[in-house]
Amino acid sequence: MAKKKMKIDITLQADFWNKSPLVLVKLDNRIIKEFNNFVNNQRTNISFDVELADGGHQLIIERVNKSTRDTVVEDSKIVKDSTVDIINVVIDNISIDSLLDHANFFPKYSEPWLTQQKQIGKEPPASYNYCRTLHHNGEWKLDFANPVHIWFFQNINVQI
Repeated sequence: MAKKKMKIDITLQADFWNKSPLVLVKLDNRIIKEFNNFVNNQRTNISFDVELADGGHQLIIERVNKSTRDTVVEDSKIVKDSTVDIINVVIDNISIDSLLDHANFFPKYSEPWLTQQKQIGKEPPASYNYCRTLHHNGEWKLDFANPVHIWFFQNINVQI
């Protein structure tokens, strides 16, 4: 099966006070890039070239290093936190910003927070859709297909 060489550009923005978040970018479960040099509240572009066969693929942006020390709570309110926002993804020169909400985020909740939530009867969801902000460690997964332009137009019409 023939593969097409293309560029993927991902724009992220981290908001943190303690340490830079660590993000792994994966394509079809293979780590492509690792990034942990964010500047607080500044957009960061992560770019890489890939060769993709026609058919289905999965882009994963995984947050891995958030600890309980990165979130400060006072009077039951978060006063300091660490988040990563997914601003845009461009695949083969096609901005898929309008389709990013098709992705799902699968958080890996920290302890003791998860146990505390369960004890008060609040079961956090196993996944979120329409989520572009990574508050927790976990994987943001976007399924897409190559040729990208065909996948884009087939899915953008569903949104209109």
